[in-house]
Amino acid sequence: MKNKILTFLYASRHKLQIILLFSVLAVLGHGYVLYRYFKDGILFTGPNDGMEQMVPIQMYLYEHWTHGSFFYATDLGLGGDMMMDFAYYFSTNLLFILNVMFIYIASFILHFNTDHMLFWVQNAIVISIVKSFLIMFSTYLLFKHYGLNRIASIVSAFLFAVSPIYFRFTVYWPFFSDVFILLPLLILSIERFLTRKKIGMFIIIVTLTFINNFYFAYYQLLIGLLYFMYRMIFKYKDDIINRFQQFKVFTIASILGLGSSLFIFFQAAIGFIGNNRATYRGEIPLLSEFGKHDNIFYDNYLVVVLFVAIQALLTFNLYKHYYYRLFSIFTIIFIIASFIPFVDSIFNGFSAPQKRWHYLLTFFSSGLIAFYVYYFKSIPVKQYIATCMPSFIIILMSYLITKDYVIWIWMVPVLCLIGLAVLTINSKGKVLIILYAISIMFLSFLVSKEHSKNQIYHEDHERRANKFYIQASTFDSALQRKHINDIKKNIDSGERISWRVLNQDNTPMYQQFQGMSLYSSIFDGALNDYLYNKAKVNLQDESLSKYSNMQGRSNLYSLWSTKYFMKKSYQQELPANFKLINDDGKYQIYKNEQMLPTVKVTDQYYDPNQIRNPLDLEHAMIKGVVTTQNHKDYAKMTHSKNLLKDTSITTHHSNYNKDILTVPSNGDGLTIKLPPHIAKQYQDLYLMMYVDRKPPQSNFTIQINQYANNRLFKDSKYRMNQDNLLYRVPVSNDGKINIGLTNGAYKLKLQGLYGENYQTLKQADKRKEHSFKEKNGIIDIKLNKHKAGTTVVNIPFRKGLTAYVDGKKTNVQRVNHVMVGIDVDKQSKHIKIKYKPPYFNVMLIISIISILLSILFTRFINKN
Repeated sequence: MKNKILTFLYASRHKLQIILLFSVLAVLGHGYVLYRYFKDGILFTGPNDGMEQMVPIQMYLYEHWTHGSFFYATDLGLGGDMMMDFAYYFSTNLLFILNVMFIYIASFILHFNTDHMLFWVQNAIVISIVKSFLIMFSTYLLFKHYGLNRIASIVSAFLFAVSPIYFRFTVYWPFFSDVFILLPLLILSIERFLTRKKIGMFIIIVTLTFINNFYFAYYQLLIGLLYFMYRMIFKYKDDIINRFQQFKVFTIASILGLGSSLFIFFQAAIGFIGNNRATYRGEIPLLSEFGKHDNIFYDNYLVVVLFVAIQALLTFNLYKHYYYRLFSIFTIIFIIASFIPFVDSIFNGFSAPQKRWHYLLTFFSSGLIAFYVYYFKSIPVKQYIATCMPSFIIILMSYLITKDYVIWIWMVPVLCLIGLAVLTINSKGKVLIILYAISIMFLSFLVSKEHSKNQIYHEDHERRANKFYIQASTFDSALQRKHINDIKKNIDSGERISWRVLNQDNTPMYQQFQGMSLYSSIFDGALNDYLYNKAKVNLQDESLSKYSNMQGRSNLYSLWSTKYFMKKSYQQELPANFKLINDDGKYQIYKNEQMLPTVKVTDQYYDPNQIRNPLDLEHAMIKGVVTTQNHKDYAKMTHSKNLLKDTSITTHHSNYNKDILTVPSNGDGLTIKLPPHIAKQYQDLYLMMYVDRKPPQSNFTIQINQYANNRLFKDSKYRMNQDNLLYRVPVSNDGKINIGLTNGAYKLKLQGLYGENYQTLKQADKRKEHSFKEKNGIIDIKLNKHKAGTTVVNIPFRKGLTAYVDGKKTNVQRVNHVMVGIDVDKQSKHIKIKYKPPYFNVMLIISIISILLSILFTRFINKN
């Protein structure tokens, strides 16, 4: 047995050496990251998307998965399908799934504190090192397949895995950098078929790509097509498959790979398609602005192409080598494309331009440098010196123009001199070329270190992304958790808490309570439509990817069974009908005195076509249910009175003519005044108006009394295109509504002013007559005495929900635009609601069949 082990180790020594080498290089590549964490406590997680989105979502998924919940959950914001809604992030991410499995098993021994953010930001560093190792290994395999030696292949692996764009992706959006592993494997699988007639790996990689992340599967599709088209048009001498066979086999294999992934990919895709995200309407310029940080050869905020790549591109006599020419052409194409915003839009699905494809430029330029190292000794000395000059000029001019010193600038002459020594010193050994390769790798490390220092670990990152901040009251303190835990003892299943730390909309995820807010790029389109088009919730800070706290509108808090409202003592926003029950000087906790139950049974039906404004909608939802079921007998709708005609409207240091408002100074605008006898009838006013800022574009603020609403400029990628706005305005003592705006010109049209005295809410039945329990996505409702009608449950409707009334399968309806409705008889006692993603069984069967066909197809190709 011992001899067998020794024999195996000896036979595998080269592979083990590479594994050990890449393990060491992965750690060394993170040297600056580790240094800043252990010395200064600076996190390898961004202060915005990283800490506010990525880490809370990871915590949330871990908590639910380890308790047996995988799909529908009522605490995902207002509720949703965590698999579909988080497929863009981590719910289908293979590396994260493996990470969860390891943490869960290891926690029985090591007792990981997975309930706190600090564990997950520490975990991010470990996973990044593991990911770097996997990137190096997959890249190394590809370049060894190309025929490069170990030295050049190691160079390609290190340059790609320890590149500036890798660290930027991983700090802010860690799932982005998974594609660094899959890209080399995809190209390797294409090459294996063309040169060895092996198709199995291609099917596996296509399957894993579509499962891992539907968004980057699109990127992989584009680059896979481009690479395959090049290889099909320009054949390599070792290709053994003719063009027709290439096209036929790759088409079939791609379909089989897609089919094998459908049990996951289909859910992710329909979740994205159903997102109902606002369409980008901004203009896309022909070329980039060529600003200070657009120089991709010096100090670009996203990607830095090493100056060695310039030398490689100018070494024309090496273009005679097929793969050298291939990598040169792709590098040139992507360098040019990096200055064309429309290319950014193409890769982002013809939507807002996003520079997320630049890892392709890094990959091909890194590969080009590897080929350059491999053929380096064949370069004539004069040609080498000639190619050094443009590199010197580009780097020197970059420094002189920007006046920004980068620490690696001294490596330009040093590396050129080392290269010259390799070419001029007559040596048959590998020492000099190894020294040159190591110098290039060291240059790459310095470039990434400097990029991280300047573009990632900037002042805001150091201020907020640190061990102190993440455990303080600015993010997640022990006192906050104590208050939340005390509140949770006094709420029942289905009841909510309105609380978020500052603007952290995912606070409910990491403090583990059922809240009112969510920060995610993907959430259900029907919920989006309800919040922003029907209810016209107007976020204080405009964003496509968030919803939170219902704008202080008491009716909405009650309709969603929000029992407690918690805020910091200095924060002003407070809904009506909430009573202060606790004030410790730092935090105030209020209890809803007009809370509506999670479950009600009603026979009052309202026609959505008869509803004129959001206040009418709130009243209809409180009194009964809004439904499109035409067989219902609709109740008569009592419409809220538009009070605008009873007001006086005056300008304040501004000019208002034909709906055009010109504001010379910040804060100027209009004043609306209600007569005292009308104002005293109401607690809140709902002001509706259309606002469109005229050029020039800029962010602006609409100040309604004490409420500051921050709006984005017209071409912003994150603008909601929401110009018909609603403001909840507590009635002031003088009955005035002051509308102040940032200086500029606006098209502003006052649409309506509606008063709310909350009599409808106060008169509503608030008894909790029916019990509501949720466990692992299964909802159990017990009905007490009630009349025949519709059971309304204030959780979001999703296709895939199934109800069983007293054991009998019953249709689940979408009511109130977004909630769940189930018809019941007077005698109905029990409702069970289950959820399964739409067409899940069908897609699972298709995937199983596709996997079996893939095995048969692979064997057939191998035999023939």
